[in-house]
Amino acid sequence: MGVEVNHPELAARAAKEGFDFSQGRIRLARGQVTRYLDEARGGTRRRGGRATRGRSSGSLVAHVSPYPQSVHDPETDGIVPFTAARLTDATKLVGALADRGLVPQAPGCPTDVSPHLQVVLQYRIAAENLPGGGEPVDPKALAPMPYIMEMAEVLGRPIRSLPVYVFSPLKLAGESLTAVMAYESRLDSIGVSSMPAAGSTAPVRPSEAMALAAAEVIGSALILRECLSPEVHWSIGVHPFDLRGMAMSFGSPEALLFEMASCEVDAYFHGRPWRPAVGNIHTLAKLPGAQAAAEKATAMTLGALWGATEFHCAGVLSLDDIFSSVQLLADLEAKDHVQRLVQGLDTGCDADALVADVRAGLSRGFMGLDRTLDRYRDLYWHPRLFERRFLGPWRSASSPTFNQLAREMCRELAAGYEYEPPTDVRREIEQVWMRAEQELARKG
Repeated sequence: MGVEVNHPELAARAAKEGFDFSQGRIRLARGQVTRYLDEARGGTRRRGGRATRGRSSGSLVAHVSPYPQSVHDPETDGIVPFTAARLTDATKLVGALADRGLVPQAPGCPTDVSPHLQVVLQYRIAAENLPGGGEPVDPKALAPMPYIMEMAEVLGRPIRSLPVYVFSPLKLAGESLTAVMAYESRLDSIGVSSMPAAGSTAPVRPSEAMALAAAEVIGSALILRECLSPEVHWSIGVHPFDLRGMAMSFGSPEALLFEMASCEVDAYFHGRPWRPAVGNIHTLAKLPGAQAAAEKATAMTLGALWGATEFHCAGVLSLDDIFSSVQLLADLEAKDHVQRLVQGLDTGCDADALVADVRAGLSRGFMGLDRTLDRYRDLYWHPRLFERRFLGPWRSASSPTFNQLAREMCRELAAGYEYEPPTDVRREIEQVWMRAEQELARKG
Protein backbone atom coordinates (compact mmCIF):
# COMPACT_ATOMS: atom_id res chain seq x y z
CA MET A 1 0.00 0.00 0.00
CA GLY A 2 2.89 2.36 0.64
CA VAL A 3 3.43 5.29 2.98
CA GLU A 4 1.34 8.39 2.34
CA VAL A 5 3.48 11.55 2.12
CA ASN A 6 1.63 14.84 1.83
CA HIS A 7 4.50 17.25 2.55
CA PRO A 8 5.30 18.83 -0.88
CA GLU A 9 9.02 19.37 -0.29
CA LEU A 10 9.57 15.87 1.09
CA ALA A 11 7.55 14.39 -1.78
CA ALA A 12 9.72 16.28 -4.29
CA ARG A 13 12.91 15.05 -2.63
CA ALA A 14 11.61 11.48 -2.59
CA ALA A 15 10.84 11.64 -6.30
CA LYS A 16 14.33 13.02 -6.96
CA GLU A 17 15.85 10.14 -4.96
CA GLY A 18 14.07 7.68 -7.24
CA PHE A 19 11.37 6.38 -4.88
CA ASP A 20 8.29 4.77 -6.39
CA PHE A 21 5.92 7.68 -5.74
CA SER A 22 2.39 7.81 -7.13
CA GLN A 23 -1.03 9.00 -5.95
CA GLY A 24 0.54 10.54 -2.87
CA ARG A 25 2.12 7.29 -1.62
CA ILE A 26 5.68 5.94 -1.62
CA ARG A 27 5.92 2.18 -2.17
CA LEU A 28 9.09 0.43 -1.07
CA ALA A 29 10.47 -2.69 -2.70
CA ARG A 30 11.44 -5.62 -0.51
CA GLY A 31 15.07 -5.20 -1.52
CA GLN A 32 15.13 -1.57 -0.36
CA VAL A 33 13.86 -2.52 3.07
CA THR A 34 16.14 -5.54 3.38
CA ARG A 35 19.23 -3.47 2.57
CA TYR A 36 18.16 -0.77 5.04
CA LEU A 37 17.61 -3.27 7.85
CA ASP A 38 20.88 -5.07 7.11
CA GLU A 39 22.65 -1.74 7.43
CA ALA A 40 20.84 -0.99 10.69
CA ARG A 41 22.01 -4.38 12.00
CA GLY A 42 25.60 -3.65 11.13
CA GLY A 43 25.61 -5.57 7.87
CA THR A 44 24.44 -8.86 9.34
CA ARG A 45 21.30 -10.90 8.84
CA ARG A 46 20.98 -11.61 12.57
CA ARG A 47 17.44 -10.91 13.69
CA GLY A 48 17.00 -10.42 17.37
CA GLY A 49 18.02 -12.85 20.04
CA ARG A 50 17.18 -14.03 23.48
CA ALA A 51 15.90 -11.62 26.06
CA THR A 52 18.52 -10.20 28.38
CA ARG A 53 17.28 -10.59 31.91
CA GLY A 54 18.41 -9.10 35.16
CA ARG A 55 17.03 -6.69 37.67
CA SER A 56 18.08 -3.06 37.74
CA SER A 57 21.54 -2.52 39.16
CA GLY A 58 21.57 1.28 39.24
CA SER A 59 19.50 3.95 40.93
CA LEU A 60 15.95 4.27 39.68
CA VAL A 61 15.00 7.60 38.12
CA ALA A 62 11.56 9.16 37.64
CA HIS A 63 10.37 11.70 35.05
CA VAL A 64 7.30 13.91 35.09
CA SER A 65 5.44 14.77 31.87
CA PRO A 66 5.38 18.20 30.18
CA TYR A 67 1.88 17.69 28.75
CA PRO A 68 -0.76 17.99 31.54
CA GLN A 69 -3.03 21.01 31.17
CA SER A 70 -4.95 20.30 34.36
CA VAL A 71 -3.81 19.90 37.95
CA HIS A 72 -5.21 18.10 40.96
CA ASP A 73 -5.91 20.48 43.84
CA PRO A 74 -5.05 18.49 46.98
CA GLU A 75 -7.04 20.83 49.23
CA THR A 76 -10.38 20.36 47.42
CA ASP A 77 -9.63 17.05 45.65
CA GLY A 78 -10.83 18.72 42.45
CA ILE A 79 -9.32 19.06 38.98
CA VAL A 80 -8.57 22.64 37.89
CA PRO A 81 -6.79 24.26 34.90
CA PHE A 82 -3.01 24.54 35.01
CA THR A 83 -2.40 28.29 35.20
CA ALA A 84 1.04 29.91 35.13
CA ALA A 85 0.89 30.43 38.90
CA ARG A 86 -0.03 26.81 39.59
CA LEU A 87 2.64 25.58 37.17
CA THR A 88 5.24 27.72 38.94
CA ASP A 89 4.36 26.10 42.27
CA ALA A 90 4.42 22.61 40.74
CA THR A 91 7.78 23.28 39.07
CA LYS A 92 9.27 24.38 42.38
CA LEU A 93 8.05 21.14 43.95
CA VAL A 94 9.75 19.14 41.19
CA GLY A 95 12.95 21.10 41.79
CA ALA A 96 12.76 20.40 45.52
CA LEU A 97 12.46 16.66 44.82
CA ALA A 98 15.44 16.42 42.45
CA ASP A 99 17.53 14.80 45.18
CA ARG A 100 15.07 11.89 45.25
CA GLY A 101 15.81 10.81 41.69
CA LEU A 102 13.26 13.07 39.97
CA VAL A 103 14.48 14.62 36.70
CA PRO A 104 13.79 18.40 36.78
CA GLN A 105 11.17 19.54 34.28
CA ALA A 106 8.10 21.75 34.26
CA PRO A 107 5.31 19.19 34.92
CA GLY A 108 2.63 20.67 32.72
CA CYS A 109 1.56 23.42 30.36
CA PRO A 110 -0.17 26.69 31.39
CA THR A 111 -3.58 27.28 29.85
CA ASP A 112 -4.10 30.95 30.76
CA VAL A 113 -2.31 32.17 27.59
CA SER A 114 -2.97 31.50 23.90
CA PRO A 115 -2.13 28.01 22.58
CA HIS A 116 1.04 29.05 20.73
CA LEU A 117 2.34 30.88 23.81
CA GLN A 118 1.72 28.02 26.23
CA VAL A 119 4.92 26.07 25.59
CA VAL A 120 7.02 29.26 25.53
CA LEU A 121 5.65 30.29 28.93
CA GLN A 122 6.16 26.73 30.14
CA TYR A 123 9.85 26.90 29.23
CA ARG A 124 10.20 30.35 30.77
CA ILE A 125 8.77 29.05 34.08
CA ALA A 126 11.18 26.11 33.95
CA ALA A 127 14.13 28.42 33.23
CA GLU A 128 13.28 30.65 36.17
CA ASN A 129 12.78 27.83 38.66
CA LEU A 130 15.04 24.92 37.66
CA PRO A 131 18.82 24.77 37.12
CA GLY A 132 19.45 24.86 33.39
CA GLY A 133 15.71 25.03 32.75
CA GLY A 134 15.40 21.27 33.25
CA GLU A 135 14.58 19.15 30.23
CA PRO A 136 13.73 21.21 27.08
CA VAL A 137 10.00 21.32 26.44
CA ASP A 138 8.25 19.79 23.42
CA PRO A 139 7.43 22.70 21.05
CA LYS A 140 4.34 20.77 19.82
CA ALA A 141 3.93 23.05 16.76
CA LEU A 142 5.97 25.07 14.29
CA ALA A 143 4.90 28.55 15.45
CA PRO A 144 6.56 28.50 18.91
CA MET A 145 9.60 26.55 17.67
CA PRO A 146 11.94 29.56 17.10
CA TYR A 147 11.45 30.78 20.65
CA ILE A 148 11.89 27.34 22.19
CA MET A 149 15.05 26.78 20.19
CA GLU A 150 16.40 30.17 21.26
CA MET A 151 15.60 29.60 24.93
CA ALA A 152 17.34 26.24 24.77
CA GLU A 153 20.45 27.95 23.37
CA VAL A 154 20.37 30.56 26.14
CA LEU A 155 20.16 27.78 28.74
CA GLY A 156 23.08 25.91 27.21
CA ARG A 157 20.94 22.95 26.15
CA PRO A 158 20.56 23.41 22.38
CA ILE A 159 17.95 21.24 20.68
CA ARG A 160 19.71 19.08 18.11
CA SER A 161 17.17 16.28 17.80
CA LEU A 162 13.44 16.32 17.04
CA PRO A 163 10.79 13.62 16.72
CA VAL A 164 8.70 12.68 13.70
CA TYR A 165 5.41 11.06 14.64
CA VAL A 166 3.93 8.85 11.94
CA PHE A 167 0.14 8.81 11.83
CA SER A 168 -1.35 5.34 11.85
CA PRO A 169 -2.04 3.81 9.48
CA LEU A 170 0.86 4.57 7.10
CA LYS A 171 0.81 8.36 6.96
CA LEU A 172 3.94 10.54 7.15
CA ALA A 173 2.60 14.04 7.79
CA GLY A 174 1.79 16.64 10.43
CA GLU A 175 3.43 19.32 12.54
CA SER A 176 6.35 17.19 13.69
CA LEU A 177 7.40 16.51 10.09
CA THR A 178 6.95 20.16 9.15
CA ALA A 179 9.16 21.23 12.07
CA VAL A 180 11.90 18.77 11.12
CA MET A 181 11.83 19.96 7.52
CA ALA A 182 12.04 23.60 8.64
CA TYR A 183 14.94 23.04 11.06
CA GLU A 184 16.78 20.28 9.21
CA SER A 185 20.06 22.24 9.06
CA ARG A 186 20.18 22.61 12.85
CA LEU A 187 19.54 18.97 13.68
CA ASP A 188 21.94 16.10 14.27
CA SER A 189 19.28 13.41 14.47
CA ILE A 190 15.59 12.58 14.01
CA GLY A 191 13.59 10.02 15.98
CA VAL A 192 10.77 8.28 14.10
CA SER A 193 7.92 6.51 15.90
CA SER A 194 4.17 5.99 15.78
CA MET A 195 1.39 5.20 18.24
CA PRO A 196 -0.92 2.67 16.57
CA ALA A 197 -3.78 1.49 18.78
CA ALA A 198 -4.83 -2.12 18.30
CA GLY A 199 -8.49 -2.16 17.32
CA SER A 200 -8.64 1.55 16.47
CA THR A 201 -5.85 2.79 14.19
CA ALA A 202 -4.35 -0.69 13.74
CA PRO A 203 -5.67 -4.26 13.44
CA VAL A 204 -6.90 -5.66 16.75
CA ARG A 205 -4.74 -8.80 16.71
CA PRO A 206 -1.42 -7.91 18.42
CA SER A 207 0.89 -9.58 15.89
CA GLU A 208 -0.90 -7.87 12.99
CA ALA A 209 -0.82 -4.49 14.74
CA MET A 210 2.93 -4.97 15.23
CA ALA A 211 3.35 -5.72 11.52
CA LEU A 212 1.61 -2.46 10.60
CA ALA A 213 3.68 -0.53 13.19
CA ALA A 214 6.90 -1.97 11.77
CA ALA A 215 5.88 -1.14 8.21
CA GLU A 216 4.97 2.48 8.83
CA VAL A 217 7.94 3.27 11.08
CA ILE A 218 10.65 1.47 9.11
CA GLY A 219 9.25 2.74 5.81
CA SER A 220 9.10 6.34 7.05
CA ALA A 221 12.57 6.11 8.58
CA LEU A 222 14.00 4.80 5.30
CA ILE A 223 12.39 7.63 3.33
CA LEU A 224 13.66 10.29 5.74
CA ARG A 225 17.14 8.77 5.85
CA GLU A 226 17.44 9.04 2.07
CA CYS A 227 15.86 12.50 1.77
CA LEU A 228 17.20 14.41 4.80
CA SER A 229 20.68 15.04 6.19
CA PRO A 230 20.32 14.27 9.97
CA GLU A 231 20.86 10.78 11.30
CA VAL A 232 17.61 8.84 11.62
CA HIS A 233 16.66 6.62 14.58
CA TRP A 234 13.41 4.68 14.90
CA SER A 235 11.43 2.60 17.33
CA ILE A 236 8.36 0.38 17.02
CA GLY A 237 5.49 0.32 19.50
CA VAL A 238 1.81 -0.64 19.71
CA HIS A 239 -0.71 0.44 22.32
CA PRO A 240 -4.03 -1.00 23.56
CA PHE A 241 -7.42 0.55 22.86
CA ASP A 242 -10.63 -0.05 24.81
CA LEU A 243 -13.66 0.04 22.52
CA ARG A 244 -15.96 0.52 25.52
CA GLY A 245 -14.26 3.66 26.76
CA MET A 246 -13.08 4.74 23.28
CA ALA A 247 -9.65 5.46 24.74
CA MET A 248 -6.15 4.03 24.74
CA SER A 249 -6.16 1.94 27.90
CA PHE A 250 -2.87 2.89 29.52
CA GLY A 251 -2.25 1.37 32.94
CA SER A 252 -4.02 -1.85 31.96
CA PRO A 253 -2.48 -5.34 31.92
CA GLU A 254 -2.67 -5.17 28.12
CA ALA A 255 -0.60 -1.98 28.13
CA LEU A 256 2.22 -3.75 29.96
CA LEU A 257 2.03 -6.75 27.62
CA PHE A 258 2.03 -4.51 24.54
CA GLU A 259 5.03 -2.57 25.84
CA MET A 260 7.00 -5.76 26.47
CA ALA A 261 6.02 -7.15 23.06
CA SER A 262 7.01 -3.86 21.40
CA CYS A 263 10.47 -4.16 22.98
CA GLU A 264 10.86 -7.61 21.44
CA VAL A 265 9.62 -6.62 17.99
CA ASP A 266 11.77 -3.50 17.96
CA ALA A 267 14.86 -5.53 18.92
CA TYR A 268 14.03 -8.10 16.22
CA PHE A 269 14.12 -5.51 13.45
CA HIS A 270 17.21 -3.80 14.88
CA GLY A 271 18.95 -7.16 15.18
CA ARG A 272 19.83 -6.99 18.86
CA PRO A 273 18.96 -8.87 22.05
CA TRP A 274 15.81 -7.56 23.65
CA ARG A 275 15.22 -6.38 27.16
CA PRO A 276 11.51 -6.39 28.01
CA ALA A 277 11.89 -3.61 30.57
CA VAL A 278 8.86 -1.33 30.80
CA GLY A 279 9.29 2.27 31.84
CA ASN A 280 5.89 3.94 31.39
CA ILE A 281 3.81 4.31 34.54
CA HIS A 282 0.71 5.76 32.91
CA THR A 283 -2.75 5.42 34.40
CA LEU A 284 -6.19 6.56 33.34
CA ALA A 285 -7.21 7.14 36.97
CA LYS A 286 -8.42 10.72 37.41
CA LEU A 287 -7.56 11.11 41.10
CA PRO A 288 -4.85 9.76 43.40
CA GLY A 289 -6.05 6.50 44.91
CA ALA A 290 -6.21 2.75 44.62
CA GLN A 291 -6.31 2.50 40.80
CA ALA A 292 -3.39 4.87 40.22
CA ALA A 293 -1.31 3.24 42.95
CA ALA A 294 -1.95 -0.31 41.70
CA GLU A 295 -1.32 0.41 38.03
CA LYS A 296 1.77 2.54 38.50
CA ALA A 297 3.38 0.27 41.10
CA THR A 298 2.72 -2.81 38.95
CA ALA A 299 4.45 -1.25 35.95
CA MET A 300 7.35 0.01 38.05
CA THR A 301 7.92 -3.32 39.78
CA LEU A 302 7.74 -5.34 36.57
CA GLY A 303 9.99 -2.89 34.76
CA ALA A 304 12.65 -2.76 37.48
CA LEU A 305 12.75 -6.54 37.83
CA TRP A 306 13.42 -6.75 34.08
CA GLY A 307 16.14 -4.09 34.21
CA ALA A 308 14.46 -0.72 33.63
CA THR A 309 15.97 2.22 35.52
CA GLU A 310 13.91 5.16 34.18
CA PHE A 311 10.18 5.59 34.70
CA HIS A 312 8.08 8.19 32.93
CA CYS A 313 4.91 10.08 33.91
CA ALA A 314 5.44 10.23 37.67
CA GLY A 315 2.68 12.29 39.26
CA VAL A 316 0.57 12.14 36.09
CA LEU A 317 -3.06 11.00 35.96
CA SER A 318 -5.56 10.44 33.13
CA LEU A 319 -2.77 9.50 30.70
CA ASP A 320 -1.15 12.96 30.18
CA ASP A 321 -4.02 15.20 31.28
CA ILE A 322 -3.53 15.85 35.00
CA PHE A 323 -0.57 16.56 37.27
CA SER A 324 -0.95 15.71 40.95
CA SER A 325 1.55 16.61 43.66
CA VAL A 326 0.06 13.93 45.94
CA GLN A 327 0.42 11.31 43.21
CA LEU A 328 3.98 12.48 42.55
CA LEU A 329 4.95 11.79 46.16
CA ALA A 330 3.17 8.43 46.01
CA ASP A 331 5.09 7.51 42.84
CA LEU A 332 8.41 8.51 44.35
CA GLU A 333 7.61 6.48 47.45
CA ALA A 334 6.78 3.51 45.21
CA LYS A 335 10.02 4.05 43.27
CA ASP A 336 12.05 3.89 46.49
CA HIS A 337 10.05 0.82 47.56
CA VAL A 338 10.88 -0.92 44.27
CA GLN A 339 14.50 0.23 44.47
CA ARG A 340 14.84 -1.63 47.76
CA LEU A 341 13.11 -4.70 46.33
CA VAL A 342 15.47 -5.08 43.37
CA GLN A 343 18.55 -4.64 45.55
CA GLY A 344 17.81 -7.99 47.15
CA LEU A 345 19.40 -9.33 50.36
CA ASP A 346 22.95 -9.62 51.59
CA THR A 347 23.28 -13.40 52.05
CA GLY A 348 26.81 -13.40 53.45
CA CYS A 349 27.50 -14.86 56.87
CA ASP A 350 30.37 -14.29 59.33
CA ALA A 351 30.25 -17.45 61.43
CA ASP A 352 32.37 -16.14 64.31
CA ALA A 353 30.42 -12.88 64.56
CA LEU A 354 27.15 -14.84 64.38
CA VAL A 355 28.09 -17.01 67.35
CA ALA A 356 29.18 -13.96 69.33
CA ASP A 357 25.91 -12.16 68.56
CA VAL A 358 23.79 -15.15 69.54
CA ARG A 359 25.64 -15.47 72.86
CA ALA A 360 25.03 -11.81 73.58
CA GLY A 361 21.45 -12.01 72.31
CA LEU A 362 20.54 -14.86 74.64
CA SER A 363 20.60 -12.49 77.58
CA ARG A 364 19.59 -9.11 76.14
CA GLY A 365 18.15 -9.64 72.67
CA PHE A 366 19.54 -8.34 69.39
CA MET A 367 18.13 -4.82 69.14
CA GLY A 368 20.94 -3.15 71.09
CA LEU A 369 23.88 -4.99 69.57
CA ASP A 370 26.44 -2.90 67.70
CA ARG A 371 26.19 -5.05 64.57
CA THR A 372 22.40 -4.63 64.54
CA LEU A 373 22.70 -0.86 64.67
CA ASP A 374 25.54 -0.82 62.14
CA ARG A 375 23.64 -2.89 59.58
CA TYR A 376 20.08 -1.71 60.17
CA ARG A 377 20.11 1.09 57.59
CA ASP A 378 21.64 -1.15 54.93
CA LEU A 379 18.98 -3.81 55.40
CA TYR A 380 15.78 -1.83 55.90
CA TRP A 381 14.29 0.91 53.74
CA HIS A 382 12.46 3.52 55.79
CA PRO A 383 9.57 5.13 53.87
CA ARG A 384 8.81 8.82 54.18
CA LEU A 385 5.02 8.47 53.82
CA PHE A 386 3.99 4.82 53.80
CA GLU A 387 2.80 3.58 57.21
CA ARG A 388 4.91 0.97 59.00
CA ARG A 389 3.68 1.25 62.60
CA PHE A 390 1.16 -0.92 64.42
CA LEU A 391 -2.35 0.39 65.02
CA GLY A 392 -1.73 1.78 68.53
CA PRO A 393 1.22 4.08 67.69
CA TRP A 394 -0.56 5.26 64.54
CA ARG A 395 -3.63 6.24 66.55
CA SER A 396 -1.43 7.97 69.10
CA ALA A 397 -0.03 10.09 66.26
CA SER A 398 -3.59 11.33 65.40
CA SER A 399 -4.16 8.68 62.71
CA PRO A 400 -2.60 10.59 59.78
CA THR A 401 -3.64 9.58 56.27
CA PHE A 402 -1.29 9.38 53.31
CA ASN A 403 -2.96 12.36 51.64
CA GLN A 404 -2.62 14.50 54.77
CA LEU A 405 1.06 13.69 55.09
CA ALA A 406 1.62 14.27 51.38
CA ARG A 407 -0.08 17.69 51.44
CA GLU A 408 2.01 18.74 54.42
CA MET A 409 5.21 17.52 52.75
CA CYS A 410 4.37 19.42 49.55
CA ARG A 411 3.89 22.65 51.49
CA GLU A 412 7.18 22.19 53.35
CA LEU A 413 9.13 21.35 50.21
CA ALA A 414 7.75 24.29 48.25
CA ALA A 415 8.39 26.71 51.12
CA GLY A 416 11.98 25.55 51.49
CA TYR A 417 12.91 25.52 47.80
CA GLU A 418 15.08 28.32 46.48
CA TYR A 419 16.56 28.83 43.03
CA GLU A 420 17.58 31.93 41.10
CA PRO A 421 18.88 31.69 37.53
CA PRO A 422 21.92 33.77 36.58
CA THR A 423 20.95 37.39 35.94
CA ASP A 424 22.00 37.33 32.29
CA VAL A 425 20.05 34.12 31.66
CA ARG A 426 16.92 35.54 33.27
CA ARG A 427 17.23 38.70 31.19
CA GLU A 428 17.68 36.85 27.88
CA ILE A 429 14.82 34.45 28.63
CA GLU A 430 12.60 37.43 29.48
CA GLN A 431 13.49 39.09 26.16
CA VAL A 432 12.64 35.95 24.20
CA TRP A 433 9.32 35.70 26.06
CA MET A 434 8.37 39.33 25.38
CA ARG A 435 9.16 38.93 21.69
CA ALA A 436 7.09 35.74 21.55
CA GLU A 437 4.21 37.52 23.31
CA GLN A 438 4.17 40.23 20.68
CA GLU A 439 4.69 38.07 17.62
CA LEU A 440 2.63 34.97 18.51
CA ALA A 441 -0.30 36.98 19.87
CA ARG A 442 -1.01 38.06 16.29
CA LYS A 443 -1.25 34.40 15.23
CA GLY A 444 -3.76 33.51 17.97
